[in-house]
Amino acid sequence: MKTKTTKISRSGIELFLECPRCFWLDVKHKIKRPKEFEGVYIGSKYDPLLKNYFDQHRQNNNVPPEIEKHDLTLFNDIEKLKKWRGSGVEFFHPQHNLIYYGKIDDLLVKDDKFLVPFDFKTTISSNFQVYESYKRQLEIYGYLLNKSGEEVLDFGVLYVIKIEIDDNFEKIENREIYVLENLDYKKYDEILEELVKVYNSSKEPQ
Repeated sequence: MKTKTTKISRSGIELFLECPRCFWLDVKHKIKRPKEFEGVYIGSKYDPLLKNYFDQHRQNNNVPPEIEKHDLTLFNDIEKLKKWRGSGVEFFHPQHNLIYYGKIDDLLVKDDKFLVPFDFKTTISSNFQVYESYKRQLEIYGYLLNKSGEEVLDFGVLYVIKIEIDDNFEKIENREIYVLENLDYKKYDEILEELVKVYNSSKEPQ
């Protein structure tokens, strides 16, 4: 009977970078790290709305002005986008016998050919902070796309929704574009080599 190839998600790679022991327990032994808090992730409400917003522009064959001013266009291969949103961008690593994957929010295009990783973020703070994990998220998407044969530029874009409540308890919503430059995709070859050593280890990492 053929065994099913193990899949490791983008968040699994991120977990390894944060805590190799937590990764080993989670991915290999299905022991989850305790959550710091329970609650509704606000992005889960906005992400489908934003996907629909950009898809409507695709259907109308136009580019939102906030994207166009950065000399970018929307990725227009709808079938690929559906797949990469649903099951993720997948890369089978033959030496590791593992599938690495990441489910993207969207993609942008530069000069009609080069892909640009594009992710949505929602915050209730007026001072949005670009964490290193956000940069790594774009890097991992870019790495997986590269391994899938796509040409990817070394920068990515965050589409940020900032939500504030004024003195009259009215919601104020602002949208901003953050361009993250100097993304490093090549380093993930080495990172995954370290990851697979931990994954294959019979000993719990310290």
